[in-house]
Amino acid sequence: MLAGIRTFSKSIFAKIIFGVIALSFVIWGLNASMLNLGTSREVAEIGSQKVTPVELDRAFQRSVQNMRNVFGPNFNQQQAIQMGLLNNTVQSLVSQKVLREDAKVMGIGISDDKVRDTIFASENFKDPTTGQFSRDRFLQALYTAGYTEQEFIEGVRGDLMSQQVVGSLTGTAAVPEMMAKQIVAYRNEQRSGSFFALNGAEFDDIAVADDPTLRKFHEDNAAQFTAPESRDVTLATLSAADLIPTISVTEEEIADSYKQREAEFQTPEKRVVEQILFAPGDEQSAHEAYKKLQEGADFMATAKEAGMDEGMVKLGEFTANDILPDLSAATFALPEGGYSEPVETALGWHILHVTSITPGSTQSLDEVRDTIVDGLKQFKAEDSIYDLAAKFDEELGAGTPIEDAARDVGAKTYKLSGVVRGEGLAGENIDSADEINAKIFELENGEESFLEETGTGTRYVVRVENITPSALRPFEDVRDDVIAAWKADERQKQMLAKAEELANTINSNGADLAAVASEDGAEVMESGLTKRTGQGLGDNVNPAVAAALFTLEDGKAKAIQTGEDILIVRLDNIKVADAQTADASMVSDELKSAINEDILSQYLGYLRDEISVTVNNTVINELFAPTAAN
Repeated sequence: MLAGIRTFSKSIFAKIIFGVIALSFVIWGLNASMLNLGTSREVAEIGSQKVTPVELDRAFQRSVQNMRNVFGPNFNQQQAIQMGLLNNTVQSLVSQKVLREDAKVMGIGISDDKVRDTIFASENFKDPTTGQFSRDRFLQALYTAGYTEQEFIEGVRGDLMSQQVVGSLTGTAAVPEMMAKQIVAYRNEQRSGSFFALNGAEFDDIAVADDPTLRKFHEDNAAQFTAPESRDVTLATLSAADLIPTISVTEEEIADSYKQREAEFQTPEKRVVEQILFAPGDEQSAHEAYKKLQEGADFMATAKEAGMDEGMVKLGEFTANDILPDLSAATFALPEGGYSEPVETALGWHILHVTSITPGSTQSLDEVRDTIVDGLKQFKAEDSIYDLAAKFDEELGAGTPIEDAARDVGAKTYKLSGVVRGEGLAGENIDSADEINAKIFELENGEESFLEETGTGTRYVVRVENITPSALRPFEDVRDDVIAAWKADERQKQMLAKAEELANTINSNGADLAAVASEDGAEVMESGLTKRTGQGLGDNVNPAVAAALFTLEDGKAKAIQTGEDILIVRLDNIKVADAQTADASMVSDELKSAINEDILSQYLGYLRDEISVTVNNTVINELFAPTAAN
């Protein structure tokens, strides 16, 4: 990729194509009422506008490419789909069309001159030397981001139309300057204090309470000592993984599979490519430059003479499938160090230079034999599972007991006792245990499920044999647990009572914090000058200390609990921020943004009712499911 172009192409496409309506992508959602599984072959219909399969595919591929810039070249389409990037792309396109449809209904139009001026005014498309619009940089940015020139121009036009609508809604938001300054002063106030942790050693030996006290604690804290509802079940599972050990493959099958999958085991040849790019129609300049190169001119020097900087020249490393198709043949016909005659594409005239070549390679059958065998067994198991599942379902439907039906198809059976909601399957290592657990707690006592399928493809059927209701465990059965819990609770109460007594001594009698700490065998620590957020706290100082300092009057102390520790905190110093001199610009922008977001959210809610939006999941699934692994 173009290192220099990559940075500004990200910003320009974020700011021009999507900047105005980025907020709407978050606010505008696709709900169930918007889904349409009819006969339309469009991805979505928004009023009079459509999102076509081609439009979605190109937008999604651009999104995937942007993610590759973050995660590396191995980031694939399937990972993008799993991360929700496809759904986000659909929502983004719908959000754009909704605002553009609204602008269209209002009769808003954007002239060609306005679009041209907007593009020309972008700093990202200007030559850094002359400060003027550079068509080369513009086309390189489009190429890097995966846009055609017409797509980008129409994107800017639509964005400007949306901006007219959004600007009319949000442009009037105003924040009183003094209010913003007061907020800044509130945020910037700083405080510091001293504190020490109460010595807990003297509370280690808590005498055990009498039985009446313990029994009352047991009743008052029943949730701690209540056994949850549990269920005893019979479960049968059938999965491809269970069948794999019983499956064999032949050498002929291994050889055939290797031949079919050979492309998976090939590492394609890679080439590091540089280019000199001339504008469309400037064939003469391209041939003149090519002639200079033939005569021994330096490639980079020739590129700079043509107005290109180093970042635009160095394209990066490509396989034959990665580079622009129109350049692939010429690039991969060159020897290392060679450069091509001028090649014409939609972007202009290119002279290509291959600086290094990394040869491709293919793993042998012996090297990937285990992978081939595992794949064949998995395929056969998954192929067999459908027939077995059908037979299993048929037998269950005929009233055959779970155990007998499972035995006939080779399914595994389990007798599980004490299954608790949300806690898997009683310690058994069973695939998709959480899904099966949820199904168990949908059934009544004695009820049997249908043959179900988990998200990973495991088929299962479960019958609830017995339900043990939730109940408070008898005191005698949990006496030791009650004693331990009561002692821990009592210890915290006694420590907090003493801490409050010490804090009161400081507040009422003016006792010195250091002296109080010394008498308790504790060491005083300093908080550091901190803001309300905890910014500025010393190392290893709990954030609760900052919170406490901002509730105290100067010189006063209080007891706070932080986990098992009890602290006595005193406020020593207050550094008030000056509201008059505060720079409130950032806070003012935050408040305006919040107001605008609220306004836009309400307006989009209105549009949701006014503009018909349908999304066709069938088309989306057909478009991407076959190539999800690419």
